[in-house]
Amino acid sequence: MNAIRLQPVNENGSVDLNRLLPDATRTGSENVLATSCTSDWQQVQPGDVFIALPELAGNEENGHLCVHEAVARGAIAVICEEPVPVFDIPTYLVSDSRVAYGKLCQALASYPSQSISVVAVTGTHGKSTVIALLDSIFAMAGKHCGKISGLGCYDGMSHSAGIEVPVAAELATRLERMVAVGCTHAFVEVSSEALGQASYAGVEFDSICVTNVSDAHLDLHNSVQSYRNLKKSILKHLSPDGMVTLNADDPVSIKWLSHIDGPALTFGAKDQAEVSGELIVEHSNEQEFTISAGNQSAALRTTMIGEHHLSNCLAAATIALSYGVDLQTIAAGIEAVESLPGRMERVDCGQGFPVFVDAADTAESLRASLRSARHLSTGQVICVLGDPRNATYSEQLAIAHVVTRMADVAIVARPFPAEELSVGDSHQRARVEVVDDRRRAIACALSVAQPGDVVVIAGSRWEPQRAYGSFAVNTEQGDAATTRKLLYARTEQAPLRLVG
Repeated sequence: MNAIRLQPVNENGSVDLNRLLPDATRTGSENVLATSCTSDWQQVQPGDVFIALPELAGNEENGHLCVHEAVARGAIAVICEEPVPVFDIPTYLVSDSRVAYGKLCQALASYPSQSISVVAVTGTHGKSTVIALLDSIFAMAGKHCGKISGLGCYDGMSHSAGIEVPVAAELATRLERMVAVGCTHAFVEVSSEALGQASYAGVEFDSICVTNVSDAHLDLHNSVQSYRNLKKSILKHLSPDGMVTLNADDPVSIKWLSHIDGPALTFGAKDQAEVSGELIVEHSNEQEFTISAGNQSAALRTTMIGEHHLSNCLAAATIALSYGVDLQTIAAGIEAVESLPGRMERVDCGQGFPVFVDAADTAESLRASLRSARHLSTGQVICVLGDPRNATYSEQLAIAHVVTRMADVAIVARPFPAEELSVGDSHQRARVEVVDDRRRAIACALSVAQPGDVVVIAGSRWEPQRAYGSFAVNTEQGDAATTRKLLYARTEQAPLRLVG
């Protein structure tokens, strides 16, 4: 969705570009009053403002090369960040056309973030889970809320497939719809990629939660410091009275506390956190823990396990407490979330050993998942690895380092570079097998597992195709579905030959 045509913000039926973009270098004497805009020249209709976006930002082509086509289709003005040879309509030269695009979309949508409490969740891991927990907690509290998340979206009327990097026009449309149907809160997942593409330009956050900040996504951001700076830039979107929630256990984001002038809360296992949690017991199918805030505490039992899930629960609880939700309602909302796709998702077909499908695709998240598996295992921890997606060489090496040290058996599906698992580490624990595809790797893991073992299928894939419950996922595809089919048809499994 690259075009937006919504009810304008003022009574004159338009948005004044001179006022919206006061720092732009303008050509042409006309004062442009925008009523619609698009960044796709093929969607331009007479009267649109055309925004020329750079080729980066996920675009297939540089919009600056398509300006003449946009004008020929009826564009009344062009917003660009590179000089363009257009002389018959006004142009606005800005430092970042993505930021201008976001601001214009939000203006055309009547600035919905000023009419609804937008809660932003960012961090390297846990964003989608925290939003799912918030969605459940606030529903338990009787609130009507919307969400935009990688696990699914809800606009107050209908569920749809998840998105991780919303286009500015799509974001404005979704938020405007939430306001129109009476949503009180909007929970939005804000990735580093979305921040880098200025997807949330023009949006004001009433609350920001930072789950954690670790060294990841260097393929997008080049360096650790660039990634951290980009994550920290989310604070620029905080409303004057907005609340920030930080992880006291995270050494990177907790340092931001000294740069925050307004209200802030911390969560974590540490005693100094305002909202703290303590694990009581962990089983293969559930865990029990307490959440404490001030002189109040609540005991919870969840079917989702892992230390990272405890941290996510604390993050969601802290946000909910800041909005006045009582701790018992929070506990009930958390307990109602029984599973999420690819989040230590248990697959139980009566096989006699726990199998978890997990989205862990970084060294840190894989370490947390395997640590949980080790706590549950009285035998071997068996881990399936696959395509590291966009991981850099150093990230691939870190993933290999974790799995060979923490698992007993590592079954690796190409195209994961097998040489990364032959690192000559004197502390290597795992026996390694390399197979041709992910399905065969999962089959091998299931065939070798015995009672007492724990299988973790890491780097989980799922296909977000249709609404399912409170999130959108195609239940016929993805690693969980593959695992379930293989468990029901054990004769398909191939014998495993271990090396090392």
